[in-house]
Amino acid sequence: MTRSPVKLAAPQRVRTYLALFALALILPVLAVSFIGLNRMAAIEQSQIERRVMQIAQNLRFVVDRELDRALVTLETLATSSELRTGNMSAFHRQAVLALKPTKAAIVLIDTSYRQLVDTLKDFGAELPPTSDPVTAQRVIDTGKPQISNLFRGSVNGLPVFNVEVPVFDDEKRVRYVLIMSFQAAYVAEVLTEVRLDPSWLAGVTDSKGIVLARSQQQDEYVGKPLPPELFEQTKNAEQVYPATNIAGDRILRATVRSERAPWFVSATVPLSHTQEPYYRGLFFVALLAAMALVLGGSLAYLFARLMARPLDAATQAAASVGRGEDVNTVQTSLVEANVLIETLATASKELNERAQHSDFLMRELVHRAKNQLAVVKGMALQTARESATVNEFIDQFDRRILGLAQSQDLLLRQNWRGAWLHDLVRAHLEPFGAGSRADISGPDLFLDTTAVQNIGFALHELATNASKYGVLSTDAGRVVIVWRQVEEGGIRLSWSESDGPPSHMEREGFGHRVITELVPRALNSSSILDFTPRGIRWEILIPAGHVAR
Repeated sequence: MTRSPVKLAAPQRVRTYLALFALALILPVLAVSFIGLNRMAAIEQSQIERRVMQIAQNLRFVVDRELDRALVTLETLATSSELRTGNMSAFHRQAVLALKPTKAAIVLIDTSYRQLVDTLKDFGAELPPTSDPVTAQRVIDTGKPQISNLFRGSVNGLPVFNVEVPVFDDEKRVRYVLIMSFQAAYVAEVLTEVRLDPSWLAGVTDSKGIVLARSQQQDEYVGKPLPPELFEQTKNAEQVYPATNIAGDRILRATVRSERAPWFVSATVPLSHTQEPYYRGLFFVALLAAMALVLGGSLAYLFARLMARPLDAATQAAASVGRGEDVNTVQTSLVEANVLIETLATASKELNERAQHSDFLMRELVHRAKNQLAVVKGMALQTARESATVNEFIDQFDRRILGLAQSQDLLLRQNWRGAWLHDLVRAHLEPFGAGSRADISGPDLFLDTTAVQNIGFALHELATNASKYGVLSTDAGRVVIVWRQVEEGGIRLSWSESDGPPSHMEREGFGHRVITELVPRALNSSSILDFTPRGIRWEILIPAGHVAR
C-alpha cells in the first residue's frame, strides 16, 4: 500500500508552513528579477560596447582631420615660388606665417637629410640633421606624403611626430622633403575635442606600440610602450575587447586604425565602470531578497500567532469534549476555528445529552427490570395456581412471556419512550392470526411505557381468551378494537367481539384479574367487562397523563 507524501514528512508547526509558503512566493519573484537583471545587464553591456566603438571612431575622425589640415598646409607650401627659386629666407618667413598650431614647426630638408629651414630657429642658424630619416626616405622613395611614428626632436628634444610631403623639381624628382613637426601633446589636446566621461580614456599609439598621445596623464605615459599582450590585442582587434592597460587596470577597449597615419586610435573605459550597473542591480536584488525574506518571515510569524490562538482554543474545546465538559462558543480571528469550536460545542451538548439519556436509560432499565421480574413472578404464581399440570403451566406461562416480549419490542424500537397504540394492538393480535379478522380504528396516539405494558397485558389476555373460547376459536368471529378521545383528554379504548360463541372467561382466573383489576389499578383508571351472547366486550379509560402524543 502506498503512503501519502504528506504522511512521510515530519509534522511541522503552522509558522513553518507559512514561512515555506512565503518562500515559495518570494523565490519565483527573485528568480524573475535575477533573470531580468542579467538581461538588462547584457543590454547595457552591449550599449556600452557600441558607445566605446563609436567614441573610438569619433576620435579617429578628429585626429585624421588635423592630419589632413597639416597635409593641405604642407602641399600648399610645397608649391611656393620662393621654394622653387631657392629663396630660403623668404620661405622661412612664409612658413612661420603658415603655422597655426603653437606646438608645431615647419622644417625643410634636402635628400641628404640636412635641415635647410626650421621655424623653431632663426633663419641662418646652424641646424642639425633630421631626427627621423626613415620617414623622409619613404617620402623620397615613394614620392607620396608620409606620417611618422613618435620620436624625440633634434632641436627641442620633445616627443614629436612628423607629417611629411615631397617637393618636386621641374623634372618631377623629389628635391626637398617638407615637414610639419608636431609635439605629441598637440594630439592629446585634439583628443579632448571629443567629450568623455571622467572615467573614460582616449589614446593614440604608433605602429610600434609606443604611446603617442593620451587624454589623461599625457606627460607620464607618452613615449612608453604598451604591454606586449595589449599591443597584440590592439593590432588584431576588430571589436570591443577586455584588456589590461599600461597602468595595470582592467579596461574595456575599442581600437580603430587611422586612415592617414600608421597609428591606432583607442577609447577605453574601466571594466568596473561597465560592471557597476550590474553590481548595483545585483545589490538591489539582494536587498530586495533580504527585505522580502525578513518581511515574509515576520508576516509568517505574525499570521502563525494569529492562527495558533484560534487553533489552541479549538484544541482546548476538543479536550473539554473529551472530559465531558460543556464547551462555550467563542469568536476568534479564524473562521475555520470558529466553525470547529461551534461544532465541538454542539457535539459536546449532544454528547452530554446522550450521556444523561444513557444514565436515565440505565436507571430506567434497572427499574423496568425489577418491575418485569415482579410481573414475571406474579405471572408465574398466578399461572401456577391455574395450571393442573406442569405442561399446562409451561404452555400458559410461555404465551404470557411472549405477550410481554411483544410490548418490550415496541418499547425498544422507540428507545423506551413508549409506543404507538395502533402498533401495540397489531403486535398482540398477530400471534393469534387475528390481523385479518380485526377491525382496528382510532387516531394516532403515542402511549407512555406504563400504558404500553399494561394495555399490552390486557390485549394479550383478551386475545388468548378469544382464541381459546371466543370469537377467534371459529372462522366467522371478528373483533372490533376502537379508541377515541374523550372530553377529559383521556382515551376510551374498547374491545368488542361478534359472531362468536357465547362469552366465557373464568372470573377467578388470572386473565380476568388482569383486565378488571391489575390494568385499571396500574393506570389509575377504571374498566368495564360485559359478557354478551355475541362475545366479550371490554372498555377502559386511559388517562391523559399516559398519552405522550
